[in-house]
Amino acid sequence: MKSKIFTYINVSTQPRPDGSMAGTSVIVESGISVANWPGNAQSVALENYVALEDATLIQHLRNAGANLKGRTFMAELGLGLDRDTCGDAINSGLSDVALKTDTTGEARMAATASGCFGFKPSYGLISRFGLFSLIPSMESCGIISRSLETISKTIYTMAGLDERDPSMDKSGIDRAMSQFNHPKEFQDCPLTVGLVRELNSAMGHEGNKEFEQACEKLGKAGVQIKEVSIKDFSLARTSHNVIGTVEASSSAGRFDGVRYGHRTGTLVKNWNEMYIKSRGESFGPLVKAYLFQGGYFQYKNYNAFLDACRIRASLIETVEKAFETVDMIILPVSDKPCATTQKPDTVSDFYDVFSLTLLANLTGNPAISIPGPVNDGNTRSALQLIGQRVDDARLLALAARISDIYTGEMHHEI
Repeated sequence: MKSKIFTYINVSTQPRPDGSMAGTSVIVESGISVANWPGNAQSVALENYVALEDATLIQHLRNAGANLKGRTFMAELGLGLDRDTCGDAINSGLSDVALKTDTTGEARMAATASGCFGFKPSYGLISRFGLFSLIPSMESCGIISRSLETISKTIYTMAGLDERDPSMDKSGIDRAMSQFNHPKEFQDCPLTVGLVRELNSAMGHEGNKEFEQACEKLGKAGVQIKEVSIKDFSLARTSHNVIGTVEASSSAGRFDGVRYGHRTGTLVKNWNEMYIKSRGESFGPLVKAYLFQGGYFQYKNYNAFLDACRIRASLIETVEKAFETVDMIILPVSDKPCATTQKPDTVSDFYDVFSLTLLANLTGNPAISIPGPVNDGNTRSALQLIGQRVDDARLLALAARISDIYTGEMHHEI
């Protein structure tokens, strides 16, 4: 069983016996640096690479006494969920927490597939130093667990200012940490949830029906459902696609086969030929297609990239304005049955799977997936909640209330 879930098992672990994370086991995908662990991110480009140092968030977990158990399978360079087994590790009782990069919604989608909670923190709350990212401006370390309390504890441990990550939000971190210290403030307050007006045009009939039923159930339980408009909602996919591929094309330039990673074994005539052959052998079909698209927008259609950035700025502004009247925004995780088990063959197929989880990555807001209830042996669709920027503790506390209503299970203590 373990050989089908883990790519590496840490046999030398001796965690501190004290600390806030003592007794909590954590698995870490290979796109997050852990000193002296394999760090190939499931890509030929990084074959035989061994991490030289801990990511900042790993340092925080070690200091808090977390038990770092090993690495699970992941999609190449974290792009999607092909071969991903972090949810299997949680469901098999092999770990309490799984850490994986969330760039398009991977943590939330993987959690949905395994019936767990999946959380993407606010951008700038947790240091990205030590993450092998393709899309730096949209990437966060996602957390998967069966317990909201464990997710909250893990986020609080990993958060904090890091001078090695220039994207960190100092004032936001101070505000977020203050909220984590007073979570009960959000447990009994009135709750207003924003329903995106433009969502219907992006949904399939079956997914939309289940989502409407879920919102109706929340409304009957006293949650106020209020319609909000996010005018460029339908363009979030296009914006993420263009910006994401451009950033990925630039980021992947460091995988050159010169300083580390894969170098072709074919006899070559010169350095340039070695570089081209090494790169050609380093990536799978989906990643190659993603990088080629980015190269096109960088060098042949840069105006499309500028337009995508304008759309992103508009979405950030519109989403922020929506939080003037609602506590959170509610969306499905996916509009397609079994989307979490699909293996996309093209970039378009890839974005079909993640079309409803992209928004939070574009805007930097925290987001959480809540597993659906099981009725007659069938699991209902998962819900996705998006909170205000750096209000991560508040989102987790309110998500516990939403989960209690939606699943009918006992209260999740935060």
